[in-house]
Amino acid sequence: MLENISKINIVRIGECMTYSSLKEIGENILESFRGMIEEFKIFHHEAPAVDTIDALLLTMILHEEIGGHVLGITDADLTTKDEDEFYNTIFGGKNDMNHVAVVSTKRLSPLNVATEADYDLYVERTIKVSLHEVGHNFGLTDHASYKLAPDGSLCPMSRGEFNKFGYLGYVRAIIDGRGHNFCDECTHFLKKFRPFQRRFARLLKDKCFLH
Repeated sequence: MLENISKINIVRIGECMTYSSLKEIGENILESFRGMIEEFKIFHHEAPAVDTIDALLLTMILHEEIGGHVLGITDADLTTKDEDEFYNTIFGGKNDMNHVAVVSTKRLSPLNVATEADYDLYVERTIKVSLHEVGHNFGLTDHASYKLAPDGSLCPMSRGEFNKFGYLGYVRAIIDGRGHNFCDECTHFLKKFRPFQRRFARLLKDKCFLH
């Protein structure tokens, strides 16, 4: 599946945010994964108005209907049956069987998204959770500790102890503290991964050409 991971399909599920905001998310993903992701496309997925949706089920639907490397963004709570999760909803998740990640904006909104600054913060938080989940698609793992990037912000893969904060505290302490740049450890991993990604894509292209 490595041939598809350099192109990411960003899927808005419902009406969670504007097209221009989705484009901003895509541009930030390209910048943070420079050399890894080369382009993005934006899709809209019609969905019934629901408060919650099973995260695994959503990844399977997006894999079936969109395919390839996918980032789904919804304003519904994402539920999970993961026994390691103290709460039953998550900010984002990734399906280990494919390259589909999903993000929930439900708990990323300021208490009153009424001003431009509030909306900008909402989009910025969505970007940071998106970078974390896309990082998982490249094999990056969570940092249980607070790993810093060279610019002094938390690495996007920093997770910390969610149960220590609760939803609102976690957003302010961890998600808001994350930056767009990865720590040295993650950057090193991505640099090691890149040649394999390109080599695999070339082999598939050559194989298709020969046949």
